[in-house]
Amino acid sequence: MPDPAEQAADDPNSRAIVDTRDAASIAHWAEALGLTTEALESAVKAVGPRVDRIKDHLTGGMAGTQQDG
Repeated sequence: MPDPAEQAADDPNSRAIVDTRDAASIAHWAEALGLTTEALESAVKAVGPRVDRIKDHLTGGMAGTQQDG
């Protein structure tokens, strides 16, 4: 069964939330997003815990415009 965090990490429009009060959740989301926990925590401080906003922040506003291929 696919991991919901990995599916959300692949979806540029995901509104999933990183639970910043749970170290295991932070570690899980960091892995799903391909980040260190420190990078994820920094992004959350900058834009909040929503995955779509974190990805947009990390890609300089390009998360919703990327295409495969």
